Amino acid sequence: MSYSVVEYYGENSKYQCGYCKQSSSCSSYGMWAHKLSCQDYQELIDRGWRRSGCYCYKPMMDVTCCPSYTIKCDAINFRLNKSHKKIIKRMNKFLRDGLKETSEQDAQSNIDEIATHDGSACDQEHTEVPSMQPRVLDPDLLNTLTHVNSEKRSADDKTSALPIPTLSGVVNTSTHTSDSSISNQPKKAKLRRIERKREKLQKKGLSGADIEQLMQSNNRKSAEKSLEEFLSESPQDNDSPAHRLKVKQVNANDGATAATFKLYSLYQQSIHNDPASKLSMDRFKRFLVKSPLKPFQGFGTFHQQYWLDDRLIAVGVIDVLPNCVSSVYFFYDPEYKFLSLGTYGSLRELAYTRSLYKEYPSISNYYMGFYIHSCPKMRYKSNLQPSYLLCPEAYTWHLLDRTVVAKLDASKYSRLNDDPTAQDTNKATEQDVNDVLLIFGRSCMTYTQYLTVVGKELPILFEYARLVGKSCAKKMMLYRV
Repeated sequence: MSYSVVEYYGENSKYQCGYCKQSSSCSSYGMWAHKLSCQDYQELIDRGWRRSGCYCYKPMMDVTCCPSYTIKCDAINFRLNKSHKKIIKRMNKFLRDGLKETSEQDAQSNIDEIATHDGSACDQEHTEVPSMQPRVLDPDLLNTLTHVNSEKRSADDKTSALPIPTLSGVVNTSTHTSDSSISNQPKKAKLRRIERKREKLQKKGLSGADIEQLMQSNNRKSAEKSLEEFLSESPQDNDSPAHRLKVKQVNANDGATAATFKLYSLYQQSIHNDPASKLSMDRFKRFLVKSPLKPFQGFGTFHQQYWLDDRLIAVGVIDVLPNCVSSVYFFYDPEYKFLSLGTYGSLRELAYTRSLYKEYPSISNYYMGFYIHSCPKMRYKSNLQPSYLLCPEAYTWHLLDRTVVAKLDASKYSRLNDDPTAQDTNKATEQDVNDVLLIFGRSCMTYTQYLTVVGKELPILFEYARLVGKSCAKKMMLYRV
């Protein structure tokens, strides 16, 4: 049975913000996860936590300069927009013909799209591990504690058996189509496009009746196409395509290869202007390879490697959790930036989430990390719809629509939940704090037992229990000297 061991650090204040770049304006709570069950991490991200390697952090939303709202997309009801379709078609065309955009208009359209839309679900997003280092835990002690409270974990843990999914094969090995059909209201730009298309058909000499029939047929085809159908239009091997794209999934621990690190270094230097001196294999491993989520019946951390012929051009790092696929990071070869690989990778991960849902209905959401409304370049995550933001007080989900956007325009920190009586249903009580599990010496005990043995109160436990919620507070083992 998988279990969790964490080391709570408390506040990590006044460090540089990765978004607005102020030198000492960011504040968060932090803890080190020596081991973390996938169910516990699911509950933590549903309370605004996020991991960077084994370090878990929760922004102090009402204090930090750039409030970070947990964002998820309803993968099952996901709606493709025009930009998404263009990106998939561009990839399919490149695989088929091997050609980049040829016309000046197409090239400029591609540049504009990359500037406004292209970003992976978690591009530019991670928090550096603070200078303090976690204590080294005795492996024998961890093995001894494996069976602590195992019956309780068996009852509480919802991680049922899940065969390890595979994405190996050509890119058009898509999975299932969506059961939902969503019609969007036509917008002005769309109406203009329809009118231009109608004028072109008139110039070709088609009658009014023929034009209407053709337009209606095209509209039906467009409305019926799902994400999977667009992805499946990539050329088959028997079409003799110019390129073949394969997506291979491996356990995160198998992702620390020379090719992967080289690609990561190239991406960080070109896209994020990181100096080469800051990049090392050890740092790469701490950030994207080492994970507190140990593989358990198909859950855990994985690398999805995008191979163009025999060349690695992109890697998506994901966590597969009981209720979602969570995007950790995505990096790619800048030479192929014209393919909008960040957005393309997000669409592939959404399709993967939908494929898992067909067999495991609890996995219905695609988590994109944080949405930072106060940072315009990070608003691209709202392009995946329908998306929801987490209320930082009641921990309820709210559709990212005009109403929520208006709240964030008015104040960068917002409760989001309009109901003043709505409370955190997972809030820890004083009794819950007494039930917090502590590792002390070579034993695991409740806080009540700790007080009996040591006789010294730990006030920080109330903060810890409030932040992780009563469920995790009573399941995860908190390490104390």
